[in-house]
Amino acid sequence: MTALLRKTAYLAAMIATFFTAAAHAPAHADEAATCGPIASVEGFDTNGWGYNAANERYQSRTTITKDNVGTLAVKWAYALEGGPSPHSLPVVSEDTVFVGTQNGKLHALDRDTGCVRWTHQSGDEIRTAIIHGVVDDETLLFFSTSGGEAHALVASTGEHRWSADVTDHSMSMLTGTPSFHDGRLFVPVSSSEVVMAAQPWYGCCTFRGAVVALDATNGAFIWRTHVVPEAQETGTHYLFVQNYGPSGAPIWSAPTIDSARGLVLVGTGENYSAPASDMSDAIVAMELETGEIRWHQQYLAGDTFNVSCGMPDHPNCQMEKGPDLDFGAPPIVTQTLDGQDIVLAGQKSGGVYGMNADTGERIWEQTYGRGGMVGGIHWGMAINPHLNLVYAPVSDMKLPFVRDEVGPGAPGLYALDIATGEQRWATPIANTCGDKEPCDSGLSAAIAATPDLVFSGGLDGVMRAFDATTGQVVWSFDTWGTFPAVGGDLTPESPEAVGGTLEVHGPLITGNMMFVLSGYAHQTLKGGNALLAFELQEQDQ
Repeated sequence: MTALLRKTAYLAAMIATFFTAAAHAPAHADEAATCGPIASVEGFDTNGWGYNAANERYQSRTTITKDNVGTLAVKWAYALEGGPSPHSLPVVSEDTVFVGTQNGKLHALDRDTGCVRWTHQSGDEIRTAIIHGVVDDETLLFFSTSGGEAHALVASTGEHRWSADVTDHSMSMLTGTPSFHDGRLFVPVSSSEVVMAAQPWYGCCTFRGAVVALDATNGAFIWRTHVVPEAQETGTHYLFVQNYGPSGAPIWSAPTIDSARGLVLVGTGENYSAPASDMSDAIVAMELETGEIRWHQQYLAGDTFNVSCGMPDHPNCQMEKGPDLDFGAPPIVTQTLDGQDIVLAGQKSGGVYGMNADTGERIWEQTYGRGGMVGGIHWGMAINPHLNLVYAPVSDMKLPFVRDEVGPGAPGLYALDIATGEQRWATPIANTCGDKEPCDSGLSAAIAATPDLVFSGGLDGVMRAFDATTGQVVWSFDTWGTFPAVGGDLTPESPEAVGGTLEVHGPLITGNMMFVLSGYAHQTLKGGNALLAFELQEQDQ
């Protein structure tokens, strides 16, 4: 695939998959299970994109350590259906792995074997993590689909409980994982209008990023908060098409819950059209109960960008176009060692920030590398609260034709003091592709931390475990290849799952196992469809 703007590929692939999935099967067409029923819907030790509502991506309940990580090996592989860019971070109970696919299936797979317990067909691509919550003494699974619906299923059976269309714009879509808290579901809303602006006859733009709160019992609407004022007419361009603005500021990532302050925090994207607004490229805090905005902190003013800005002299690209350095990673709410609450955030600029949890005021900031549309901190950081460290993976992937990305890249993993932002260690990752094509060396996917390790998947397809205190790489595994598969998108001629680039969601760590989705066929990256289940091996005494 030739190099394209991240959002062109990202959204075009989503749109294509939507129509493929819709034709593939009717909504809610449940399939028969091929192995025994679920024995337990308890024992979950993670929930959501960030492992918990604070988006810390920290897993203390694991037996994987520096001493035994070298024994991790693939136990089974599953070939996820629907396309070469799986997006759905699994959630794992005592005996079952729940994971979504690009053609809208949600599978419940046996944790030990990968055997299918049940499958639910949503009819639309699942691009979010799968989350869980207890409602009226029943464990439900929640997720969003790209076309704009939030869904709830019964975890034990896959029975459909409810669906809710949360869109208020014809080009709204759901890509960020919803968050569950106190009987409510908080759903972030993004948009494909950023791509539609490439059409010169399209009047750009009117979408407004938002968070929607739903009743988790039945999907009933509670509140909606936009982060951009309603668009107004701003004149016509040289093809006599009416323009509108302000617009944009999509919310691509999972909301973060600050229960102590009654807040939901989100990171926003760039404006799609002028005039630029003050909550684009920002961290925004909303009241959990009402959605009222408590505070916001903007990190790049005037960032007005849509896909037309990658085309010469396009009428839908504003003169004051920005570099598209939004927040793709969710903010983190945590504490310093002395008990002070703090908000942490990473931006595609390469910026890492610490903020006052009460006001959003900046406490510290660091910047790594050149950043860019697919650079800087892309999908998610992690913390280790006991070491007082936040870990920032840096991509700094450079698209060949992007003129605004200048200066040397700094792909790698960085450890910073949570309280002060002081760098504790840095581990560069560069020139790791060898003869792999297409390939890049950066760390773009979300990462995960344990008490003594940090796991980070590379654009080169390699999963690495870093020593949490020194940054030394103590284990690695190359997922770039094929694996005998226990099920999924298989034929007699091709009975294997295919691995490639590690992107987006990062690893899911639980107990003595780690689950990794390998393959991402966007930009100049290698696609695949492999869900890999790693497990610690018994060691000789």
